[in-house]
Amino acid sequence: MQVIRVLIWLLIFPTLIISQTLDDYIKIAIENNPELNSYKLQAEAIEKRIKQVKTPSDPMLMLGIVNLPTNLSFTSDMMTMKEIGISQMLMFPRKYTLMGKMAEKDYEIAQKIYESKKLEIIANVKMLYFEIYYMTRAIEITRRAIDLLKDFVKITSTRFATGQGIQQDVLKAQVELSKMTDELIRMETERRNMIARFNSLLYRKPSDSVFVPDRIDFVEFRKSYDEIEKLAFEYNPMIVAMEKMVEKDKVMNQFAKSELIPDFEIKFSYGQRSAVDPSGMKALDMLSFSVGLNLPVFFKSKQNLKIQETALNVAQSEAKLLAMKNEISKMIQEKLNEIDADLKLIDLYKNGLIPQATQNLNIGLVGYQVGKIDFMTLVDNFMTLYNYQIQYEKIFASYNSGIAELEMIAGIKLQ
Repeated sequence: MQVIRVLIWLLIFPTLIISQTLDDYIKIAIENNPELNSYKLQAEAIEKRIKQVKTPSDPMLMLGIVNLPTNLSFTSDMMTMKEIGISQMLMFPRKYTLMGKMAEKDYEIAQKIYESKKLEIIANVKMLYFEIYYMTRAIEITRRAIDLLKDFVKITSTRFATGQGIQQDVLKAQVELSKMTDELIRMETERRNMIARFNSLLYRKPSDSVFVPDRIDFVEFRKSYDEIEKLAFEYNPMIVAMEKMVEKDKVMNQFAKSELIPDFEIKFSYGQRSAVDPSGMKALDMLSFSVGLNLPVFFKSKQNLKIQETALNVAQSEAKLLAMKNEISKMIQEKLNEIDADLKLIDLYKNGLIPQATQNLNIGLVGYQVGKIDFMTLVDNFMTLYNYQIQYEKIFASYNSGIAELEMIAGIKLQ
């Protein structure tokens, strides 16, 4: 019974079930994007290095024969031994700690690169979504305009038939109707192309349907430059990644300094002897133990230069970090300028130009019907209102896209 109810619901209200929100599309894009998944896998792979570099190298097992005479006899010489041993290379403990820290920084950098790519995908989905919304609204406005132009054709035809109008007005109305129909076809084609690109971002079939709401509510953006810059310096993944790079380079400098401390090798072996001494006793087996150290005698041309190299790398990374912050600050200001301009234009079109153009068209329509204005003036009033409505929707989409880009720069949702 429950299954039947669900099927009936799907048949009666299919759009309610199929309709997806912008957040749904973002989730699909993140889940389906193989490039993003590759960054995630790369970070997971780098994480596996941390324990590896903190673990000493494998010990070496030695098997051998010592002091074997040319007659290949194991009993004729007292010094002949069958030897088994083990050796282990070890570094100063601090070196393992520093190598682990460098691997941890690599992992943290890889994570931030993944987050940066994720933010880029989210911003691209949002921006294309708002473009589709704009084109959907433009198509709707154009269809209403076509309906109104059809009314103009009827009015001009009626006036011409009754001797109150001229044939030129009828032809003009028909031409404008054809031009508007041509524009509608172009818009519908462009919208289908946008949907194909949008589905490509989501790794779906190009022909899959995309739902956008009839109206997106306007929300005024209120964040200041200082607020956004502070957030960006804290959350922008590329800035954080560069900070991690500075930290890694500093650890590498510490590791280079620790290279002056010798590494050492421990060896232990057991030698089994088969020879018998003159008294008839079997020779005793032998134990060997040794410790070896590498001597950094070329420190002036090797270790010291490495220390200088890594110190320069630290300075270079710090310079890159400052340059990146400066670039981010510039991008924030530019994007805020664009958003502010869009806010002013939205207010101008919504509360000024569109109401005024609507009033002019209504007055013109009445004036034309009573013969007070000519048809060309009426068409001009109509096209002015149409262009204002289209431009408003374009600016509204640009405004929302700008916020999406700003969120990508800041590295965090801003509203």
